[in-house]
Amino acid sequence: MFGRKIYANLADFILSVIPWIAEIGGRLRRTVRGRPLFFRFHTFCVMIGGDKTLYGIGGCMRKIYMIHQWVSLVCALFLLLLTLTGLPLLFRGEINAWNTVNMPQRGESMPLRAIWQALPAGTAAVTAAFPEKEILGVTPDGSDGTLYFLVKDRSGKAGRSHMRMGGEQIMYDVRTGTVFNRKDRIYRSEAVQEFMHTMHVLHVRMGMEEGGRDFLAVMCVLSVISVVSGVYLYLPMMKSMAFGTRRRKSSRLFWSDWHKITSVFAGTWAVVMCVSGVFIVLYSIGIRDYHRTAHTLAMEHFAAVEQSAATIPATEALERIQAHFPQKDVISMRFPAGENGYYIFQAADPTVRATDFALGEQVYLPAGGGEPFFVPVPAWLQAAPFFLNMHIHNHELTAEKIFWALLILMTAAMIVTGIVLWLTRWRSRISQAAEIAVQKRTNAAWEEPARVALLSLVIFIAPMYGRMGEGIALALSAYLIVYFVCAVRR
Repeated sequence: MFGRKIYANLADFILSVIPWIAEIGGRLRRTVRGRPLFFRFHTFCVMIGGDKTLYGIGGCMRKIYMIHQWVSLVCALFLLLLTLTGLPLLFRGEINAWNTVNMPQRGESMPLRAIWQALPAGTAAVTAAFPEKEILGVTPDGSDGTLYFLVKDRSGKAGRSHMRMGGEQIMYDVRTGTVFNRKDRIYRSEAVQEFMHTMHVLHVRMGMEEGGRDFLAVMCVLSVISVVSGVYLYLPMMKSMAFGTRRRKSSRLFWSDWHKITSVFAGTWAVVMCVSGVFIVLYSIGIRDYHRTAHTLAMEHFAAVEQSAATIPATEALERIQAHFPQKDVISMRFPAGENGYYIFQAADPTVRATDFALGEQVYLPAGGGEPFFVPVPAWLQAAPFFLNMHIHNHELTAEKIFWALLILMTAAMIVTGIVLWLTRWRSRISQAAEIAVQKRTNAAWEEPARVALLSLVIFIAPMYGRMGEGIALALSAYLIVYFVCAVRR
């Protein structure tokens, strides 16, 4: 009996809802026919939201506004921290080059295979110059024709490292044959070096341990939600105003207009940086798991294969891997050490530029020779080069860095104006008189923001595809700067 009652009530509810859904559907079809998809969704939200209560926006929009407001307040300071710490890191290469007195001069880029040909000479030079050091691995740097030797004291423990990050490194210049221990760097100012290190730690993990990196990823996700919800709110708020309008009759309206303008230009950049930042965090977790899995699979594979007691030279091991993978570049090499009786290589697809990030896949070769064992990287990690290059390696030219710096400052302005706007809400009211100064728009509210977003995406992606892409990015960057100046002078 009880079950029948539930089913009866459920049937009554469905029958009562169907006419309402049909009515909404009919109204929606008549209203959005021929409109862009973005406006179709907005219209739907207004229809189901009930009476208009906030800035002429329906109940659904009011919820989105509240989400935008409170999510932004939660992540605003953290996003501001990321932007301010990212600004000096943007010019890290130039700052380090100025601050390091005795750093060897950088050379021109070279193919990795050409750099690897100097491995015997580099090994001999490092061993002769630093006999107390044991070579653990080698990484070529195609951007300046240098071999980086990862070393440790023969009686000590090696520092934590991945590729050229961490550990003690000795540089070998392929062209000049000179060696240089990076521990012997002399700085003009230790304070500058300490400042750059602090900025890096804050930017990567907010000054915390590994948990800081994960917390950073959460803040990046909230930042994306903040920007996306703000973009959605922009349309109904600007449906009757020209792009670039700045009203002065009310402090709240003044800051609101500046918040909208800066958000249009900085929003795409902020989303791209935050999304790529989240992916970098996921990559760091995934690649660590991949290395553990690859090592386990390799040990299981070679356990059933009889191994030679002799150890082949590093040059021969390298040649075997290059011959086995002719279409790939060897981007790092680890020597056999202790119980690890294997050469460990990382092979990657060739990059467009020497400075690009390359995703290395593990290749194991027994110290005595034999057939290499290749462990492919998981499919989802194969997108890592795109996101890492977009985040770090698509602004190598000084002009590109200047444009990025402007975007960073624009993002900071977006955050600050948003905070000020929230604070002014408690001290001022939107007056009807303020609307008198509004300049009427002459085109659809979404056209100019969409144009800025599209051009921004092209600017971010194009530099990853060579010199022509860099030229396109520079031209569009100059256009956006002029576009912004013209918008605020209307």
